[in-house]
Amino acid sequence: MTDILLYPAAVSGIARVPASKSYVHRLMIVSVLSGHRLTIKGSPKSKDIEATANCLKALGAKVWIGENSIEIAPPARFKPALLDAAESGSTLRMLLPVIPVLGVEATFTGRGRLPLRPVKDVTEVLKKAGARVEGESLPIKVGGRYTTKVFEIENPVSSQHVSGILTALAALGGGSITVKGKLPSEGYVSMTEEVLRLYGVDVVKTDAGYEVGSGFTEFPAEAEAETDWSGAAFMAAIGAVAGKVSVPAAKYPSLQPDSVCAEILKRAGAKVEITETGIVFSKGEKLEAFSFDADSSPDLVPAMAAAAAFADGVSVIRGVDRLRLKESDRIASVVGMLDATGIEARYSDNAIYIRGGTVRGGTVDAKNDHRIAMAAAVLATGAEGAVKIKGAECVDKSFSGFFDEYVKIGGKAEWVK
Repeated sequence: MTDILLYPAAVSGIARVPASKSYVHRLMIVSVLSGHRLTIKGSPKSKDIEATANCLKALGAKVWIGENSIEIAPPARFKPALLDAAESGSTLRMLLPVIPVLGVEATFTGRGRLPLRPVKDVTEVLKKAGARVEGESLPIKVGGRYTTKVFEIENPVSSQHVSGILTALAALGGGSITVKGKLPSEGYVSMTEEVLRLYGVDVVKTDAGYEVGSGFTEFPAEAEAETDWSGAAFMAAIGAVAGKVSVPAAKYPSLQPDSVCAEILKRAGAKVEITETGIVFSKGEKLEAFSFDADSSPDLVPAMAAAAAFADGVSVIRGVDRLRLKESDRIASVVGMLDATGIEARYSDNAIYIRGGTVRGGTVDAKNDHRIAMAAAVLATGAEGAVKIKGAECVDKSFSGFFDEYVKIGGKAEWVK
């Protein structure tokens, strides 16, 4: 485990953020199912993308990851495999429903807190549809073939399950999903629809759920993945707190639910400028307390909580209960991070309350959670004293090179072994 010591700093510069993990996961999986080769343009620097790449390779595909692109070549025939999803929830949840379409058997494993993440809601759906599933938590073995193209999922705990089933239905040539109860993070399903439409798949959202009217009819040779808003949010918060940060190639508006961070920061008093090449986030006269519901964008909570530490008044982030089973208990980790640096924060009734004030500095245990480590960096830029982040290398899960970009915009950092 490697620690990093960050010092207060005024920042100014350009921060280059990797391609959206959410888009890259979807493009990789859909391209393999389509049977046609694809080049994905965009920097794929994250351990989660490596996890999906490794699973697809285990199934027989060929994957080449370059500095600014990924090439995918589907196999002539899929093969049985042991699929290590590592710590990637997206990899696990989106590939689970796909396996019965391939006609092979696969066993999923994972590490860290991934085995704690709930998947029973989708495994029960797959069983009802004719698939063979053994296990309710990792390791899970999946095989068999679907005997229906009509799926029903009740009270889904993740939108990724619905995205996985939509992708499977496209490979089956069409079908439907009925969703009973509230669908969390629905915006991510919209991203899946967008990728499927790129392949000519007819997807319609209905009052009951989703209808997939066709299989793959178009086969692009190239696709470009947007800049990742879940990573850009930390650079945006740093700009809002400590100077001026430009995030190039960030699309706005965007289907990515985390793009709402631009609106949240602007409402709080930061300067947000949309240019032809990206978005610039700058410190305004002062930040005012804000509130938002994180149900549709739970990954934003650490970044916005760090920004709230510098806001005048009490900020409220609602809809946080789903964060218990992230890479850490992210509710406890966020509150602990703020407390460790001198900011009053508490959890109550599905919400985190943060009283802005003076960030003293201190030591933050990242708890092997990439978003906590990056949020602590936001705190460090505007703090009175240094912030030490324990286990800072965990940022590689979603944003390899985060601290390199942090230094390029003026952040002051010193690695400590």
